[in-house]
Amino acid sequence: MEGPTFAEIEAALATVQKTLDRLTALGHDQAAFDLARSQFAASIRSSWPGNLATLVGSLAKVADDATLRLSDAERANLRGAIETLRNVRHP
Repeated sequence: MEGPTFAEIEAALATVQKTLDRLTALGHDQAAFDLARSQFAASIRSSWPGNLATLVGSLAKVADDATLRLSDAERANLRGAIETLRNVRHP
């Protein structure tokens, strides 16, 4: 099976950013900070794509946390991003 396309990866990373913005708007600063820290770690090119596991784990934590009051659509988008990032092939 082939990994996701560049466009799919870009869309997944855009979902991460939208989720950060939404968490901040909802006042969930700690969850937003934790996700932002994982996003930053995943952006370090020297360890790409091996560093995606931490980001995927953080996204899953956010998607599964009902107290964050994300909509079903937002959770579905997160799960799609998780699936895409999990399928990025490691060299």
